[in-house]
Amino acid sequence: MPVSLMPKQTSTPHRRRLLKPALWIVMATATLYIVLHVEAPLLLHQHTERAYLRTIPFLIFPHIAAGVLALLCGPPQFSSRLRSRSPKFHRVLGRIYVISVLIAAPLAIILAYHRNTPHTIPYFFLASSLQASTWIVTTVAAFLTARNRQIQQHRQWMVRSYAVTFTFIGVRVLIQFPFAVPHTGASFSLEIVFVSFMAILLSDIGLSWHELFHPRS
Repeated sequence: MPVSLMPKQTSTPHRRRLLKPALWIVMATATLYIVLHVEAPLLLHQHTERAYLRTIPFLIFPHIAAGVLALLCGPPQFSSRLRSRSPKFHRVLGRIYVISVLIAAPLAIILAYHRNTPHTIPYFFLASSLQASTWIVTTVAAFLTARNRQIQQHRQWMVRSYAVTFTFIGVRVLIQFPFAVPHTGASFSLEIVFVSFMAILLSDIGLSWHELFHPRS
């Protein structure tokens, strides 16, 4: 009997080891696609967009730099090997991530407000404010739990925080599908809210996967 149970005991950790790199590969592929095929053409070929961005250099460039830095700092934070081998570097990278979010998120709200005109219903501003506020709350919670040495809670909040970080890519992936085309107004704002909500929901499902599908022993 113990011999027959051995494959079941070893298969679950093996699947977990495979799932994590597979998830990062999918996320990296999505990021590269959006950067190369959506954002770069927009900045290089849309003259009206480039002209608008030139009017707000002190808002847009810090926002982009901080957002990209947060996006890049996130994955190493989830490396168990890095945490065990270089905890100091892990903490420094975590502080950089928190600072980046606290720069990028408020600027996102300001940029969303700046983009609206008196004739535009501020759906985009409200959606961006909700997204940025969620980003700030989850990141501050991750920082506070780390400072208080609540390691398990810190990891959970960090997963939620980075899930919201990745909504920048998630929204742009969503609008590539035929049922959701790039547009402005209430529909696009609803997509921002939807992706932000799903980011938190899916991250919580991932964190509670074992409790959801395995009875307590």
